[in-house]
Amino acid sequence: MELRKLQRTPDGTFLVTIPKAWAKRVGLDQGSVVSYEERQDGRLLLSPRIDEERQPLEVVLEASPFVRREIIERYLLGYDIIRIQSKDSLSPETRDEVRKTTKRLVGLEVLEEDAKKIVLQCLMEPSLLNPERILRRLEMLSMPMQIDAVQAFVESNTELANGVVERDEEVDRWYFLLVRLVRAAIADTYLLEKIKVSSVDCLDFRLLASYIETFADYSVTVAENTQDKIPVPKEQQILFQKIGASVNTMYKDAVGSVLSRDLKLASSVSPRFKETKKTLAEAETSIAKAPRPMVNHLVAALIALNRMCEVSVDISDLTITR
Repeated sequence: MELRKLQRTPDGTFLVTIPKAWAKRVGLDQGSVVSYEERQDGRLLLSPRIDEERQPLEVVLEASPFVRREIIERYLLGYDIIRIQSKDSLSPETRDEVRKTTKRLVGLEVLEEDAKKIVLQCLMEPSLLNPERILRRLEMLSMPMQIDAVQAFVESNTELANGVVERDEEVDRWYFLLVRLVRAAIADTYLLEKIKVSSVDCLDFRLLASYIETFADYSVTVAENTQDKIPVPKEQQILFQKIGASVNTMYKDAVGSVLSRDLKLASSVSPRFKETKKTLAEAETSIAKAPRPMVNHLVAALIALNRMCEVSVDISDLTITR
């Protein structure tokens, strides 16, 4: 840190010099124009640029068996243009993997394609996005997934269960978009100001999105354990429906408390988990009476529901930090 004294002109204007080394490094000279901006915390942000258009970030990837993972990684890191190329012609498998991955990422489109390359570009403008709206979208997607997963499990409805698994792709799409936006905002103070959130908010949003995505994954676990040939016994049906209803209200209130900054609502989640634990323990004991082929599926679903309760409590704890 370097300290400098303010100077005052006869007409009352205050002046302060800027470091010579910094001015040279960013290309400033006598007569150059700089911009300054007052931040929410009272600091002034001095910049050598004046709302200049951001240059798109571009990366070139060599075609490989890991192309899906590499595309997602670069997308999350904020790259605008992703080129996938090969010295020889791209294989049909690689093209298919690129297209499938593109569909999983909001705003990413195929810009150009030929025998040896595919060029992807993200057409989403970060400054027009709102993190809280994306989180509410994630909430609206994940909450019905949990309801339908429990219903599919207790009713042995594999068609409904398959629908839950498919909808998880949409949760992932919005989760990846939120992560991309948060990373970009933390790295760019201008974007942070445009979307009107603080860096601390970004950290909370990132953590909340991760919890929501995990919650949706547990819904998939319940759905994937749905069996059509071996129905769930009536006793377990009643217990699982009761647990599922409790989980859903806890989750709804937990996410709502964070987004609305409602500490009273947040504080009500943890005590309800303690009550739900009694039903969870009762369900665990009753599993011993279930048909042997169904036991593993009942245990897996019960563990997933318990984890959902824990995730809801973790989400509600975020309200305290905001």
